[in-house]
Amino acid sequence: MKTRFLFLALFLSTFSFAQKTGSHTYKIDLTNVVDDRVKVTVDASMTNLGETFDGNYKFNFPATIPGTYATLDYGRFIHDFKAYDAFGKTLKVAKKKNTYTIKGKPAKLEYWAEDSFDAKIRKNKVFEPAGTNNQERRNFLLNAAGYFGFFEGLEDLPVSLEVNKSPSLYGISAMESYSYGNTQNFYARDYHHFLDCPVMVSKPDTTSFMLGGAKVTIGVFTENGRELSREIYEQVETSMKAIEAFLQGELPVDNYAFIFYIKDHTEFESLFNGTEVKLGTIIKAVRKLAGKGFGALEHGNSSVYYLPDFGGTTVLDGMADVCIHEFFHILTPLGLHSEEIGNFNYIEPKMSKHLWLYEGITEYFAGISQVKGGVITKDEYLTKVLKGKIRSSARYPTEKMSFTEMSENVLEKPYKKQYGQVYQRGALMGALLDIRIMELTKGEKDLHDIILTLRDKYGPNESFHDDEIIEEFVSLVHPDLQQFFDDYVTGREQLPVKEYLAKVGVDYDRRFEGELIAHPVNDNDVKRSRLIVGQQMTIKKVGKDDFVGFQKGDKVSILDDKLFDGPEALDPGETIELTVMRDGNEIKLPYTVRTVEGSKSHYIREAKDMSTKAATLQLLWFSN
Repeated sequence: MKTRFLFLALFLSTFSFAQKTGSHTYKIDLTNVVDDRVKVTVDASMTNLGETFDGNYKFNFPATIPGTYATLDYGRFIHDFKAYDAFGKTLKVAKKKNTYTIKGKPAKLEYWAEDSFDAKIRKNKVFEPAGTNNQERRNFLLNAAGYFGFFEGLEDLPVSLEVNKSPSLYGISAMESYSYGNTQNFYARDYHHFLDCPVMVSKPDTTSFMLGGAKVTIGVFTENGRELSREIYEQVETSMKAIEAFLQGELPVDNYAFIFYIKDHTEFESLFNGTEVKLGTIIKAVRKLAGKGFGALEHGNSSVYYLPDFGGTTVLDGMADVCIHEFFHILTPLGLHSEEIGNFNYIEPKMSKHLWLYEGITEYFAGISQVKGGVITKDEYLTKVLKGKIRSSARYPTEKMSFTEMSENVLEKPYKKQYGQVYQRGALMGALLDIRIMELTKGEKDLHDIILTLRDKYGPNESFHDDEIIEEFVSLVHPDLQQFFDDYVTGREQLPVKEYLAKVGVDYDRRFEGELIAHPVNDNDVKRSRLIVGQQMTIKKVGKDDFVGFQKGDKVSILDDKLFDGPEALDPGETIELTVMRDGNEIKLPYTVRTVEGSKSHYIREAKDMSTKAATLQLLWFSN
């Protein structure tokens, strides 16, 4: 009996090995778009499927992909699925949601993939950066999950993709590729890598540069034909160099691709350039822009952006902020992730508990690295970046769910509605965790050091156990750090913002009562129009206690909030000039700064008198 079992074990082992040979081999034809659909062919003879006990083979499309934290069901976009055996005979196929069960061994598959950009879908709408676009002879956004399925259990096989395209178009991707005639061929080490490297096929508009030993490429498609790759590079160059310094000059990838799809909304330019805006224009903009998934999606060594162009510099404004966050994902989850991500289940996804690590710390690093790199000042960080996170964090129901509970169940109700807190409360959590680490180690270590140490231990190809990473984290710092995780990460306590910021010489009041710098409009005896968009507000009524000299109808340019709040606020007695449009003419009205008794929520400023310990920790916090 032992001999028989040994023989059986050897047989099954050999059978299992045979199942894992071959490759996923795809062809896609982008020269013939029919009803927003393109044809995909899968050479299943190259996959070495082996034999199954029931003679059925399953070909799956992902229910979701890493980084989206939402149910997407890409199988919805697949049509006219056909399977053929080695003799060209049509095989029977049954579909259930995202899975096609093929009765018999297939040698070839053919189907049509519809794009998600134009799909009339409300439930589980695909976020555009994770979506697909079939725009003949102009643009194809190939997020692989929307076009290419996989044979169940064979996700580790290498992948090859042949793209048939118009000769004027070119595919941008982080994957290796070569072109021959009207085809471009891409190669990925496995299906996970394939999904991690989107391809955008369009007229080339690219700019490349070297960063930390890696080649970084910016590829852009704009609906209005505007070439932007060079301007985007100029926007992000300084921030990218700050990241390079933060990562100590070494990136864990050989190449990286920024892929931009820029939607043309220049018809609404008047909303942003300060000119008079008609109500009809506002209503039209709301209808046209509602539900658009503007934003970005990270991948291991690339990121995809779907952004609006409202004319002028609007598409470039804030570009660095969104690029920095996505780029920082090369640390987590590329270089540090749990088994739930490393061995992602595309059919029945299981989420990791640690979005505080993947998204929260990533967003925190995106901000603090800019201070350390000299891109922004510490005052700008405190009053703009950190204050914004604190204000937004206050609205999330900490007492109803811990951060880890939300993360683990983020695909389900009611947790999925709370996902947005990863960028707010998660980033704030990262800041406080950093402060606590510096305090416990007396400045010898910070959060950055711990993440790099764990990244060096695991890296892109090894996963940690979801239930063990916090214990590992604590072991690298101090036993007392466990209480932070117990209270604020796995627990439901409110974050100790005031207490922890005091450790680094920063005063914070959730509600401040006292003397404040008076805003010449908001704190004046005038009524103004409610500002929706634009750079001006209109004075509607002037009271007897007006202290500036406004007149009804004056259009006042928006003033920077930092003039009246935080470390850079004006001092009482200073005089500034306000730019005002009156009867078609630009005039200047002087305002001598005064104070007013009032209240302010989430008031943050550097402490006037701080201890030596607090000053030392603050210096460590903001310096490289």
